[in-house]
Amino acid sequence: MTRREMLKATAAAGVTAFVGQTRGQDSTPASAGAAAPAAGPAPAASKPLEKFTPVVGMQIGALPLAKEDLDRLLETLRERGGINTLFVFAYGHVARWVPMAQQGFRGGNFAIPHMQYYKDTHFTYEDMRAPEFADVDILERTMKATRKHGFKTYALIEEADKEAVVPAWQELYEIDSHGRKQAAQPGGPCSNNPLYRGFTQGLAEDYLRSYGVDGFMWSSERQGGMTSAMGAWHHGGGSDPTKGTCFCEHCLKKAAALNIDAGRAKEGFAKLERFIRDGRARQRPRDGYFVSFFRLLLAYPELLQWESLWVNSRTQFMTDLRNRVKSVNPDTPVGFHVWHNASFSPFYRAEIDFTGMAKNADFIKPVLYNVSAGERMTSFVNSVGRTIFGDIPQPEILQMLYAMFDYKELPFEKVGAAGFSTDYIAREVQRTLDDIGPAKVPVYAGLDIDIPGAGAKYTPESVKQSVMAAFNSGARGVIFARNYAEMKPANLGGVRAALDELGLS
Repeated sequence: MTRREMLKATAAAGVTAFVGQTRGQDSTPASAGAAAPAAGPAPAASKPLEKFTPVVGMQIGALPLAKEDLDRLLETLRERGGINTLFVFAYGHVARWVPMAQQGFRGGNFAIPHMQYYKDTHFTYEDMRAPEFADVDILERTMKATRKHGFKTYALIEEADKEAVVPAWQELYEIDSHGRKQAAQPGGPCSNNPLYRGFTQGLAEDYLRSYGVDGFMWSSERQGGMTSAMGAWHHGGGSDPTKGTCFCEHCLKKAAALNIDAGRAKEGFAKLERFIRDGRARQRPRDGYFVSFFRLLLAYPELLQWESLWVNSRTQFMTDLRNRVKSVNPDTPVGFHVWHNASFSPFYRAEIDFTGMAKNADFIKPVLYNVSAGERMTSFVNSVGRTIFGDIPQPEILQMLYAMFDYKELPFEKVGAAGFSTDYIAREVQRTLDDIGPAKVPVYAGLDIDIPGAGAKYTPESVKQSVMAAFNSGARGVIFARNYAEMKPANLGGVRAALDELGLS
């Protein structure tokens, strides 16, 4: 039997003491009045899983690691949530991961940069070192505490979705088809830029040699120029279609070597921009939206070539990052975070090849945030429902996507407020494992707790059912997101309840 057939057959103290006390216990999400997501088929908990030691991970930013009593924090995380691994935002220019207010925030490296590892960049120590918590080396502080308590510490290396205010970063960003720098979502640093490649690989080597981190997770929540111009991601409906990337000197050189006509690609992007703008203005093409879109691809196949160039460049970037880590210590695991957009966009889903990814990964973390998935899916439908799929009523677009992805979720008018069921988690874990195949790379399911604006309500029971669905369908770990500082202690308690019931404590 396949995993899917088997499923169908069986189927705080700390920063906030945790966060709630430092915020006056006002951490109720805006969506607290909405119904909790449907649980889906109940995981078969009566028969314990075969014993193994799961990775139970927590994404965490610099603020608690710099300011809190880490002995107390780690004890609380273990007791309440069974957490045994920290995924640390040790470098970044996005304030919400710290978390801090974005205004006046600069960010950078919250550990100490050891400049001998950055010879392939133009950065200075001052360019890199974050001024926030300047008297604290968070990785040194964290590693001492996690080793004492038997935790693992992974460095979470993430591409920022905001522009760094550091001038030296300006040379690393993508260039759109109009010759403009694109530093923020959907743009960002260019995978073909040698300065960016040197920085990221240097950062990994620095964290491994200087601190002995236990592993790495790479996160990139971006996509190629064509799908970005289309606004084909959750909450992409208001995006600017003129920002398709990347046409920097490094990408142009790579395109020329592959005999891809950059001039024709730019012409295609100009046509695509007009198509998206007209669609959003409800100016329907004579032959309809999808026919006109496909006709555009036939006229300008360079659009798909440019998308493929971007995807392949990102894949090579990830492979080279892993190879740098392995050159230092072959036993250090390197895994990849897969953007939630793979659960909504058939275009992005096609770009994520788990079979290929598994050849260069020690683990894969697909984002399976079921509580926030309903709101995010409806936002995706709203985006493409005015352009590519504009000929189809939005409720029917949703049903079409369900059919494409093999989802069994609520209809359009209900799913945003209710979220996805745990059946979605089980199906996606199984799909990932099936695609990985003989490589047998472990899947660590990315699960959400208290993400603001999720639409549905988080409860200890909803968290428990999510964890059980992940492990019952074959995951070997779970990683909780977005950030520890957003989470309520009671909801994190659902993790421990699931582990206890599954016999994985």
